[in-house]
Amino acid sequence: MIRLFGITDTTFSTNGDMVIQPISALVHKEDNGPYYLNLECDLSLVDDITEGRIVVCPTPQGDQPFRIHNVTATRKRISAQCRHVFYDAENYLIADSYVVDRDANDALSHLNDATEPSSPFTTISDIGLQDSYRCVRKSFLEAIEEVTARWGGHLVRDGWTIGLYDSIGSDNQVTVEYAKNLREITVSYDWSGVVTKLMPEGFDGLMLPEVYLTSETQYDVPYTKCVRFDQNVDREAYLDEDGNLDEEAVQEIIDCTPVGRAGTGED
Repeated sequence: MIRLFGITDTTFSTNGDMVIQPISALVHKEDNGPYYLNLECDLSLVDDITEGRIVVCPTPQGDQPFRIHNVTATRKRISAQCRHVFYDAENYLIADSYVVDRDANDALSHLNDATEPSSPFTTISDIGLQDSYRCVRKSFLEAIEEVTARWGGHLVRDGWTIGLYDSIGSDNQVTVEYAKNLREITVSYDWSGVVTKLMPEGFDGLMLPEVYLTSETQYDVPYTKCVRFDQNVDREAYLDEDGNLDEEAVQEIIDCTPVGRAGTGED
């Protein structure tokens, strides 16, 4: 069930202003990255799906609130990209706050208490690492991003609660299968690193006696490339008492040095 709330609502235990039946509602979430809802509705809801209102939508982590942004309308439907209310944190400013030798839980709490106006968020973390950070004229969202970068961990955005945890996820004994409970799948292929015939070039133009290395896997289109490897062997270490270079010893070192692996497109 997808529920529509007002701009200033902060609790979502009721059906809100109305229950809506969208054409589509797709949630996109990345670890420590974007978290949004792509919403499409019938044009009859054009006066309801408006900028700033909150849509509460089911997700694998439970019902989550998303604030409506960038509403567009055609002759038949309206669409909007709704950002998780976590991104409201960019509207709260921290003038100057200094976190000194604190763990992540204390750091987030300290910064959350320093916002103007007063923050609606609650913060929590289990990361015990201690660090310091001075936040000057940054939004609370920017401060959270900096804490995540310094202290590490994974953001858990649950309504108005912002968590930063050392690890997330658990085995819930759920299997995702195509045509069963997986509605859509996107597959992309990157062939930019595929090489089926390789000319390795070492330090100072050094080449293999056979010149090319050829993969057992071949395609109708050839993928032949020259790859350069910086193998700067300290030749002075292989000079004898008379100053003569031991070429065999140098070549043995070069031959035993891993130079990489060419892709064949099978990964």
